[in-house]
Amino acid sequence: MTSIEDLAARIDELEDRVDELETDTQQLEETVDAQAQTIASQREELSQYNTHIQDLEAKLDAASDHRKHLQQRLYAVESSDTPIDETTTPTSPLQQLIQLPSKALSKLTANQERARFIAKDIREYATNVPAGFALDSSTIRTVLHAKEGRTPHTQTVTRVMDFLDDLGKEGVKIVKRRGTKRVIFSEHAVSELAETSPASAGGSGITDVVMRWR
Repeated sequence: MTSIEDLAARIDELEDRVDELETDTQQLEETVDAQAQTIASQREELSQYNTHIQDLEAKLDAASDHRKHLQQRLYAVESSDTPIDETTTPTSPLQQLIQLPSKALSKLTANQERARFIAKDIREYATNVPAGFALDSSTIRTVLHAKEGRTPHTQTVTRVMDFLDDLGKEGVKIVKRRGTKRVIFSEHAVSELAETSPASAGGSGITDVVMRWR
């Protein structure tokens, strides 16, 4: 039969064990809190790194665009003595961009290539509006994300819109309404782009596109 002394000793052992468990639990909680803080800090650092990487990619993209654009200008100047066929029906630089042969595509900047990608299937992406067809920055971002598998930087979308505007000449313009930028294509411009095939024979070279981009 268990004596009172044995029960008291057993209770003391259990209380000591409870104290040990409480201490271990407190230590574990402190460890978990510290790890949670570390994870939160690492997530913040990762977010900052990702933002920094996106900024660097945008700057690299812009630098590449600038370098290729200068190369195109230089080539255009060097080829300025090439006679122009006056009997050829005038086409916009954007149409000529679509008509470029595959071997010339490597000479395009990344954003020129993106503008070309959108322009050659403009009816699929633009929305019909009273002024013609509209393409907003959100739609361009969605199209480029589907094309490249990642969300493009804001500067990239802006550059693509600028190229569409510059190369589309009088048939294309950028407007801003209610805080949203849109590229507006005239009905005539969209019809011409829709009739322009990348495989068209006699497509202009990159020099012609650059020389008409004024």
